[in-house]
Amino acid sequence: MRMPSPRFLIGLGLVLAVSVGTAYFLTKPQEAKPAEPISVACVGGSEKSELMADESVRRVLKEKFGITVTFSPLGSYDQVQLSADELRKRKLNCLWPGSASAQSVFESLHRGEFPQYRAETVLQSPEVIYAGPNGTDALVREGIVAQRDGKHYVVDMKRLLLEFILKGKAWDSVKAKGLSGPIKVASTDPAKSNSGFTMTQLELTIVATADVFKAPNLAEAKAALPTLRALYDAQGLQAASSDFGFRQWLTQGAELSSPLYAGYENQIIQLVAQQGPAALKEVRVLYPEPTIYNDHPILALDGNGERFLQAMKDREIQTIAWKKYGMRSSVHLDLNNVTDFKDLPLAVQFRTTPPPNAEVTLALLGCLNDARKCS
Repeated sequence: MRMPSPRFLIGLGLVLAVSVGTAYFLTKPQEAKPAEPISVACVGGSEKSELMADESVRRVLKEKFGITVTFSPLGSYDQVQLSADELRKRKLNCLWPGSASAQSVFESLHRGEFPQYRAETVLQSPEVIYAGPNGTDALVREGIVAQRDGKHYVVDMKRLLLEFILKGKAWDSVKAKGLSGPIKVASTDPAKSNSGFTMTQLELTIVATADVFKAPNLAEAKAALPTLRALYDAQGLQAASSDFGFRQWLTQGAELSSPLYAGYENQIIQLVAQQGPAALKEVRVLYPEPTIYNDHPILALDGNGERFLQAMKDREIQTIAWKKYGMRSSVHLDLNNVTDFKDLPLAVQFRTTPPPNAEVTLALLGCLNDARKCS
């Protein structure tokens, strides 16, 4: 057999070398190009202010996604009712309210005005009622609250509202140690703050419907508005923002200030994560049955807002949001491990009812802002 010539072997080697080199180049993982730097202006609920000021979150946004964010707090329903002209004047790329019903209000008022509009819920936190040991024990004796597996649930919200709060029962009548005054659920101002408004939506469902798991229609809601206005007036002066309202409740004596206080679940988690279990100050977390889940959707108004929305779904950011600020992830459900907070009796799951639609929400807001619109 005739052996290949040296020239042939040299040529074959060159061909093989080129082929291998080309294959390596084509299969080698290519480094991702750095994202083009952009600035994003967003307004959102005050409960997200610390999250958006967190240096780790800002680092990930900038280094991984090329995004620098300017975040300004504004009540959920104030932001979604801004006119399209005002939103453009402020050069806002996104809104970040604290509820899906606020999103529905925005979409009902701004249909078609932002061609690149997209919305998606990235974080969640259920509405809870904060209480102290004395008020909780009294409501357990009355069958309003039940304890299961170390967690507390308001198992008869309808009775609490209709027989205790609306009838003006006092804490003395249920033998609550050290507590006085009428039984009521305090909150931030529902006309200005989403955490307070969510509780008012839940109260509306209870008053207006025979089935607490069904949101009221407009006719049912209108019939119940005078009662909701009476509940609102009975609250007196209330804080305008969720973050400030919860801290004010704690510093003013918690249970001794308001035996029952409505807020976001994440508020107590954030406090304990940052200050340790001593920050609990004998606070009990009561989960209403049903409660309303506060979705926190990002409403992207343009392409830059969309980039921010996608970036906030990043697993590292979502982990920080849960472990440091108590916001449950809606995109990485495995992160929501309540055993991460061993000092807090957090519910894994709870019964919920949907918030009302935009039409009912706007009617309720109108009533809270002007008593003449309640009839």
